[in-house]
Amino acid sequence: MITLKSIIEAAKLNESPKTKKDNDTYFKSATDAVMFARTQAEKRGFQIDEDEWNSQITMGGRYSRTRPSVGKTHSFSIGLLKNGKPQRKNLTITLYGMDSGNFELNHYIN
Repeated sequence: MITLKSIIEAAKLNESPKTKKDNDTYFKSATDAVMFARTQAEKRGFQIDEDEWNSQITMGGRYSRTRPSVGKTHSFSIGLLKNGKPQRKNLTITLYGMDSGNFELNHYIN
């Protein structure tokens, strides 16, 4: 039998904490978004190629800045290292400027 108490307990189990999780997608700033993607890659044991990070993210790469305008998307591909050796994998970051002023982040290692 389903009771109000069992429904409340089930809802408590499904609540998510207010902290950032591995699958967060929306951020208030572009800097927070790219730093989150970097942290996730480092958690998987990769080091970021600092030269590529500086040229792509810090300087904006082929864009004049990292932060996309509303309705625009900026994509970056950053080289990865493991134990100091270059890998054939890249960290791909895609940022979309939303109407709300937030940024949607998609990132993956390929």
